[in-house]
Amino acid sequence: MEVQTRVLVDGRWTTTNLDIQEILARNSRARQKMNKVSSEVKPPVVGLWTQTLVRSPVIVSIIPARVRHRSKNDVVFIYEDRVAIKEIIGGERIEEDPFSDISLDHVIVKDDFDSPIKAAKVLGLQRKPKTSRFPGKYWSATADRSLSPPETKPEPFHDNEIPPQIMVLSVASRMLVFLFAYHDVFGRVHFLSNTWPLPAQVSAMEELGVHLAVDPKYVFFLFILRYNSDAARSRAMAVGACENKIVLYALKSMDEMRQEVQTSGRMDAHRFIPIRKEKHADVDGIILKMEFLHPSRGDDHHVILLVIVAKDQKTRLIRYEWDCRSDFGSLEKKPAQVLPLAEQLPLLLIPLTYGSSFALICEYEIVVYRGILTGNAVGQKCVLDYAASPQEAGRSNKSPVWTQWARPMRLSNRAGPMMDHIYLCREDGMVRFIDIREDANPMVSSNYQVGTLQANLGSAFATLDLGDESNDLLVAAGEMGDGGLWLLKPRQSLDLVGAIRNWTPLRDIASTSTAEPPKHATQRVESPSKSETRLFACSGLGPDSGAVTEIRIGTEAVKLGPDIDLSELAQEGIVDMWPLPVCSHTGIYLLVAYPTCTELILLPSLSNEEPRALSEYEGLNLDVRSIAAGSTADGFLVQVTERSINAIAQERGIPPSSSTIDCIGITNACFLTIPARTTVLLFVIRRVDGFYLHHGHFGLREGRIAFEVLGEPVPLQSEISSLAMQWIEGWIVAFVGTLAGTVQTYIDYSGSSFVSDYVYQLEGQSPVCDSLAATAFGKTSDEGSDGHLLVCGLRDGTVQSLLFNRDRSKYPALSFCQELHVGTTPVKVVSDTTREGRVVLVCDQNLYTLEYPGTPSATNPATVNKIWLTDPTSPDFQQRPTECLSQANTMLPHGCSKFGAGSLFCLSGNTLLLTDLSPSADSVIVPRHLRVNGTPTSISYSEKFKRIMVVYTMAAAQQREPSQRTVGQSAITFMRPDAHALGPNSNSQDMPNVLSAADMIRGETILGAMEWFPTDRVEKRYHMIVVCTRTQRQAGRDVAGRLLLFTAKMNEIGEVEVTLKRTMEREGPVWAVAAYGDSSLIYGCGNELILQTLDMDSKRFGSACRVGLRSAVSQMSVRGTDLHVSTVSSGHHIFRVEKDRLLPKFASTSARAGTRHLCMPESLVVTSDLECRVAGLWKPPHPRLDRTAPTVFEAVLPRSITRLCEMEKAVWQKKSQVIIGSCEDGAIYQLVILTEQQWRLLAFMQNMGMREPRICPFACPSAHERHIEPSSTKKENMHINGDILLRIIERGGRSLLAEMLHKTPDPDPDKRYADYAMAEDRSQRFRELVKAVFPEATADDWGLVLGWIRSLLQPAL
Repeated sequence: MEVQTRVLVDGRWTTTNLDIQEILARNSRARQKMNKVSSEVKPPVVGLWTQTLVRSPVIVSIIPARVRHRSKNDVVFIYEDRVAIKEIIGGERIEEDPFSDISLDHVIVKDDFDSPIKAAKVLGLQRKPKTSRFPGKYWSATADRSLSPPETKPEPFHDNEIPPQIMVLSVASRMLVFLFAYHDVFGRVHFLSNTWPLPAQVSAMEELGVHLAVDPKYVFFLFILRYNSDAARSRAMAVGACENKIVLYALKSMDEMRQEVQTSGRMDAHRFIPIRKEKHADVDGIILKMEFLHPSRGDDHHVILLVIVAKDQKTRLIRYEWDCRSDFGSLEKKPAQVLPLAEQLPLLLIPLTYGSSFALICEYEIVVYRGILTGNAVGQKCVLDYAASPQEAGRSNKSPVWTQWARPMRLSNRAGPMMDHIYLCREDGMVRFIDIREDANPMVSSNYQVGTLQANLGSAFATLDLGDESNDLLVAAGEMGDGGLWLLKPRQSLDLVGAIRNWTPLRDIASTSTAEPPKHATQRVESPSKSETRLFACSGLGPDSGAVTEIRIGTEAVKLGPDIDLSELAQEGIVDMWPLPVCSHTGIYLLVAYPTCTELILLPSLSNEEPRALSEYEGLNLDVRSIAAGSTADGFLVQVTERSINAIAQERGIPPSSSTIDCIGITNACFLTIPARTTVLLFVIRRVDGFYLHHGHFGLREGRIAFEVLGEPVPLQSEISSLAMQWIEGWIVAFVGTLAGTVQTYIDYSGSSFVSDYVYQLEGQSPVCDSLAATAFGKTSDEGSDGHLLVCGLRDGTVQSLLFNRDRSKYPALSFCQELHVGTTPVKVVSDTTREGRVVLVCDQNLYTLEYPGTPSATNPATVNKIWLTDPTSPDFQQRPTECLSQANTMLPHGCSKFGAGSLFCLSGNTLLLTDLSPSADSVIVPRHLRVNGTPTSISYSEKFKRIMVVYTMAAAQQREPSQRTVGQSAITFMRPDAHALGPNSNSQDMPNVLSAADMIRGETILGAMEWFPTDRVEKRYHMIVVCTRTQRQAGRDVAGRLLLFTAKMNEIGEVEVTLKRTMEREGPVWAVAAYGDSSLIYGCGNELILQTLDMDSKRFGSACRVGLRSAVSQMSVRGTDLHVSTVSSGHHIFRVEKDRLLPKFASTSARAGTRHLCMPESLVVTSDLECRVAGLWKPPHPRLDRTAPTVFEAVLPRSITRLCEMEKAVWQKKSQVIIGSCEDGAIYQLVILTEQQWRLLAFMQNMGMREPRICPFACPSAHERHIEPSSTKKENMHINGDILLRIIERGGRSLLAEMLHKTPDPDPDKRYADYAMAEDRSQRFRELVKAVFPEATADDWGLVLGWIRSLLQPAL
């Protein structure tokens, strides 16, 4: 059969007849030729490393529970994938302002569930009533600042003691998790957990764990601290699915579990099971609510489960009853009761504490039901005094709903057996108090509004144990903004006493880093950017919580009180400063050394008193410069000057005696307090013939202060630059830094004289040690013994760590461990008095902590965290450069609410800041909020103005009824990164909106904005702001769009001004825009791509070139000559531009929804989508027949990454580039591209870790996870979960890795490795993988691998 067709013959198209088989043969040869060209270049084998930098701040529920010890007033925060324990802490109580210093201190977090938490409850003993009032209205806090009454003395912790309450969680991996925390013999907190598998589901709707209820067995009162009886224990538990399925559990008593623990040995080796028996029950319908009801008085063994079920457009009450003594032998399902139409969808179900009554909270009313045990329950309605409009008008067109309830702790001891007191919270922050009495008519006797929390609330709302009878402490976590702690006093408004930071929803991110990324994880950037890399994000909703949030990770230091302005002498410069205690505990002295004199400042502890400078103080010489100052173990204050040593003995703040020792020529000095002994003063005196080292201690002789010199002066070889001392196992060890670049060690073995021991030569460009700090690090799993380090701060911005060795037969006194390049200015090092193994650094006017978990080395580097100063009263507080630093020692009084052990005194200019440094070793997120007057939607960094360009929706100008449609007004502002908040009452110099009313159409929404730098023929660059919008047509509901071009300039006062130059009307919304070439714009309009070029001579755009797409554009970018387009539902596309035409080049192999992308080197494109996947696309050098870009890796994450950007790590992290991915729920991931050899090594370790219970205790291993050899057949296998490797580092490191490699084969074939089951084969394969990545590695050089993993884990923020 022949057909007529046109063929190319000798360069001319001719018409001819060809056989069909010949046409097919020609097409086959062409296809084979193209495939041969494409197959010559294979896609690279690369992997993807992902690590959770910031976990989502969304709190699902808050549960007050004593899950550590009966004396610990804890609060459990339940997040989507982790559990955190915090403790209610209070400072000193004074009658003028009780509870003035209440906060929630972090205790411990558990985040290794590896699956979402569906529901959480607490089971165990209930809190019994307090029979008598506290003896006094106010009391002082204990040494650990816990809020506990005076009669509740801290009880000793035992390693086999179960706390009064246990947490139970239902997780998505189909299991129940029981857990509590305990203290070990060293005082460290650990979690102990066990699991109980849930039955497999038939369908997704029958998956158990959505509903969780625990029998409360309420004893009519609810207060604190006495758990002597087991009668108030939880007796039963129920787990429900979305529909049809319920599982009932009978629980063991706390006495039974306590006996099991005591007979099983140590706590960490015990596996406890609270469940006694299990029973399945079927429910016909959708389960709306499920709760246990309180039994009547005297009916102690009766268990009642109430289930609210919906089916066939009817809602029914179904209850199950049984006797707890017979487990489920007497289980009965009672007849259902149909609820009225108005109550078919109750928002909340509240079990009341009397007569098995309960309350249903509906949208506009509360219905109290009673008598359910005697037949159909009878309900009594009470209309809630519901405000018609929400607290923040204009945000939503619907009325807010009630989200959670809680019982006030203060009234629980007053409530009688016939009454209930309840707080109700609404999603807009409104809180109501309801009093329900069974013997009253109506039963709801009180119903009034308490106040508004100024937060968007969800289910995370509770009242906390304040230990008071008249005040309430409310805690709530914001849904789309900050939450907090509110103190409610009788007949007073709510008082915000603490904040719970939240940065959701996180819509967009922007980085100030513009450097090119490296090709692989181990590659360095040769010329790093000098500017600091910072990450900003759009967060919050509405004018109260909408903000531009700077995402920062490090150690938090909270400001204590307002700033303190020093005298004019500070303008000359400050040499140093030292905090000194006041004997009367009324404050603290701060001795400030200036170049020519000294100033003594009294800082009072009470907030209503002002600091004051003391012009003179008996015994101190304030007319000369001080070299050092400190306090002794005997309470003496000591000042060291160039000519004398002055000592003062304090008594009630009055110096009755003082002493002055003349010592001319003192150049350096330092103090060392020996525990339970004395305080040693070490100082250096300059003489004509050189420098000499002296030391001695103070004492009392015949009622006078005397200084006793120990031994003879020790001559020094060079001029001194720094001093440090350390008490090491009975020795006084002095470290002396010299201008010759050496560190000399002197040891006093017997408390008599120093003996020269060792001289260490520092190396580097400027190896002069300006400061020294000695610290000890504790025991680790790898070390086995304590060690002592000397940290040297050098002039070239380098920190060197030296290990002090006691064994002289094998090692020198000082040996090199690690070197870190922190900055460019001299480093000042201060030992942290709150935590062993940590020092505080000052370099480049920034603050850092250096944490030593063990002996530092290249394979076990110390952890560097930046210190971020925060102000609880100012979320936008911007940290100023720090020029001088000092830290209070441990002898300062704990009862002082403003100055405690570890308080940092930071000097910036002539302003003194007092901060409380967090003792935690873990780095945390420290967000900084820059409020805007609306909801920010888009953010970018302006290269021209060095500002943050923010697109936001301004709040409605007037109040609107909920039934009316809300119309927002889009705006653009340029914010300084170091500016304060923007808002209606802001005093900031930044303009809230640079657009005028004439620039925008009513109802027009700005979808994006970008900077454009068109270039003319003579390569002159211009600058414009391009804005793409969406508009609503007046005639109908169709949407259109505009492309707006503005010029921008900086005016005389430093504000950015814009002028509209051109408006381009389009038929559809302009979703995104990108610049191409010298003067072209490509933008997505509707379902089209449009290319237009600006003629720089005529200033007019040429004709539009259009290309149709299957869906709208979500993001566009240009990489070289390629245009990358991510779409809403049709995946990722790559186009090339030829002669003002857009030609398809490549496309993703699958149509993913809501993709975003980031272009990388080596023709890689990282994409993310709304299906929680991150994929890597490779662009072949030659076109493929199907024009697809192959997928080289794919990762499935717990949540969807909605934005991608590049960031540069800090200078001490080798200036490497990483990818930052943000999620709308506030989580932030760090991504790194791995080579094939790196991926194989890490995948081998990851596969072993996933089978290790200490690494993944809640994992359900499948068949393919039995293979530990990496396989690249599935692209999902190319993903490396950095969180698992982090657990290997934290939970054993080298020793845990050795255990996994040398693990013997499991006797159970189903649990045995499918490959490399023998330890020798496994270890040999691991050595081969290490050698492929690190050719210089020796046999079993696992420390090199762990050190590299630690460098990957370092956060870029």
